[in-house]
Amino acid sequence: MDEDRVGGIADKATGSVKSVVGDVTGDTKLQAEGTADKIAGTVRNAVGGAKDAARDAADDVSEKVADLGQRASRAVNEQAGPLLDQVGRKASEYGREARDAVVAGAEGASSVVRGYPMVTVGLVALLAFLVGRVTAPEPKPWYRRDWH
Repeated sequence: MDEDRVGGIADKATGSVKSVVGDVTGDTKLQAEGTADKIAGTVRNAVGGAKDAARDAADDVSEKVADLGQRASRAVNEQAGPLLDQVGRKASEYGREARDAVVAGAEGASSVVRGYPMVTVGLVALLAFLVGRVTAPEPKPWYRRDWH
């Protein structure tokens, strides 16, 4: 489990506590801080989940490439020729590069979220709004509504 997932869960818990304490004491500033912490924790948890998924995908690609390299090595051992040995080495090399690129992209996304948490929250909110607009059913015109 990625450290961002754990941190996100902790941020959400902290935000919940702040929100409840703010509700009990009537402190609107503490309530707002609690809500902001919960949102930031949700985003951080989502980023950690994305990083975990990226690592899993990269590991899967790496395993498949390693299997391809082993098959190529077996073919070389069976006198298939030096060309297949080169193919196996190149496939392993490309797999490592692909895994490294995916992990680097996930780390880059994580650093953006850490550096600009409110921008990230805004982008997530905008994305959620757009998804809601696209997936919402089209409203009926006023003259076709049931006015009961």
